[in-house]
Formats: sequence, structure tokens, C-alpha cells
Amino acid sequence: MVDFTIDDIAIEAKTEPDLFSPKALDSGTRLLIEQAVKVEAQTILDWGCGWGAISLYMAKSRPQSRVMALDSDIAAISTTRANAEHNDVRNLEVIASHGFSEVPADLKYDLILSHPPTHRGRQVVDQMVADSLERLNDGGQLLVVSEARIKPWLARTIKNVFGDYKILKRNPKYVVLRGIK
Repeated sequence: MVDFTIDDIAIEAKTEPDLFSPKALDSGTRLLIEQAVKVEAQTILDWGCGWGAISLYMAKSRPQSRVMALDSDIAAISTTRANAEHNDVRNLEVIASHGFSEVPADLKYDLILSHPPTHRGRQVVDQMVADSLERLNDGGQLLVVSEARIKPWLARTIKNVFGDYKILKRNPKYVVLRGIK
């Protein structure tokens, strides 16, 4: 089990060895959540949800919002669903999908959050950024966290797709970047 608390919102979650950060909430995801809570949003997507840290926190801290967790890994989907039930989170929909293939075409978001799978290669992450623009409402935001060493190409990708980007926060290992539609 992983327990974490941010701004008095506590999450207790089961993890799996094959999912990202199975022993604790990693500092990059924590940094992303701390920036995401500052954004007003009614519809939120956690893209690449893993065991659900981001989506669980956002749904629990914003019970009036509609939150979706999306992942192509079946273990991630089943673990996030179990964690939502365990934390009594009812405004979270969990969908197994490769990209947006299983998401209704007309569904758009105010906020898309991701700790993208940079280990899967630049092309995968670049496509995530490009696809996010089409799924954001006007004024919607994409927030991504990555290792600081990867920031130059990810920042360039966000700038190319969104027209600009901003660094919201960094720590010695991670950086949170934002693109606004």
C-alpha cells in the first residue's frame, strides 16, 4: 500500500510491481499534483494513470468535477478502479484505451494531466501532446511532468503544438510544463 497526503487530502492505494512507482508517490507526480490543484477545472483527464495517484487525488479533492483515468495497461485500469472503490471516490471514470481510441470523440477536458511514459520513446510522448490539444476545451490546459533532463525536447514539443509553454515548477529532478489551448 502507498499512502500520501497533499493539502489534507489523504489517499491510500494498492500498487502493483509492474506499474510506475509501486512503493511510494514519486516526487515528480507529487509536483504535478501540487500544480494541478491550482487550476480551475470541471473536467479532468489523467492520461497514463498507472495505479491512479493523480486521478484519485483530483477526484477526491474535487467531488463536483468529472475525472477520467485513462491507460492502455489492464493492470493499471484494474488497480485504479480498485483504488477508487477503496478511497470511496465516485466521480472517477476509469477507461482502458490506447490513446483516445475508446473515449467518445466529443468528450473534451478543461485539464489534462500526465506523467508521460518517456521510456516508450519520443514519438509516443509527442503524439500524446498533439492529441491533447484536440481534446482540450478552449482555454484548457495540459500539464505534464518529466525528468528535467528531458525538458528541452518536451518543452519544444509543447511549444510547437500549443504555440507556447510555461514552466510551472521544478525541483532538482523534475519539471512541470504547461500548454494552454
